[in-house]
Amino acid sequence: MTYRRLLIPLAPKQPLGSGFHQALHFANQKKARVTLFAVIEKLAEMQDLSRYSVSTLNLLDNATNQCERELKEHIETLSPQYPDIEFDAVVTTGIPYIEIIKGAEKTGSDLIVIDAHRDHKETACQWGTSTRHLMRESNIPLWTIHPLRESRQIKKVVAAIDVTGTDLTELNEQILQHAFEFASMNQATLYLCHAWRLESEGYLREWNRCDDLEIAVIAKKLREDRASRLEALMEPYADSKTSVEITMLEGDAKKILPDYINSHDIDLVIMGTVCRTGIAGFVMGNTAEYMLDKIQCSVITLKPEGFKSPVLE
Repeated sequence: MTYRRLLIPLAPKQPLGSGFHQALHFANQKKARVTLFAVIEKLAEMQDLSRYSVSTLNLLDNATNQCERELKEHIETLSPQYPDIEFDAVVTTGIPYIEIIKGAEKTGSDLIVIDAHRDHKETACQWGTSTRHLMRESNIPLWTIHPLRESRQIKKVVAAIDVTGTDLTELNEQILQHAFEFASMNQATLYLCHAWRLESEGYLREWNRCDDLEIAVIAKKLREDRASRLEALMEPYADSKTSVEITMLEGDAKKILPDYINSHDIDLVIMGTVCRTGIAGFVMGNTAEYMLDKIQCSVITLKPEGFKSPVLE
């Protein structure tokens, strides 16, 4: 993978929190170009304000100038800390998630880095509407940082893999490529995780009259099949020096994956957000959607190769 251009969206007056340093440290290692990107939401009522007060005629221009000054101040602070990053700043107006996707395309960004935390959220793990829109509709990988993660170095990386069928093989390979690069750069341990369970157990008991022994045999074979698929995905990395642990978690992925991630002090999770059914780009996989508010670390979400953002179309 190559990461030569990162886009960091910041809301007007949003502080550059400590969580961003994890991504900036990564960008500095890559000698990447980083664009600080602000979107001023253009509200419908702005057009009417000028009828009530002449002083509001230049409201949007004033806001834009203020945002530009804020971003330049951030760059002046960050440049000495990250000498190998080339910074620039862009301010635009519109609907934030749409402008972010367009901005990433226009700047040729490889990665969007966003802090989804807002003070008005009930907990630090509740992610905003714009972030979820980006996860659903951005064709560019999205790195959502966790505001409470102050450490710059990534020590533990989880690659969440779904080998339930063969339709996600290409996405799984993409997840592994990203995961190995991040783990290798940081000399981190990579945890290859797959959550599984015999979801058809009720059908087997009710409609097929299977007893406990038959179900146990079927479950064992299913687990062995999943394990062999994971091993097949790992074959291209047989000579990698990255420390890898393959973990099969038995249970409901929506619960068992977040529990595993939080209990093992994971720094970064890399996962796909594709849904097997529904309208591509507008629906995330149920597991991904549910997990977002449960895990307490940074997350990189990916779409399959060839995914086209409905925003750009």
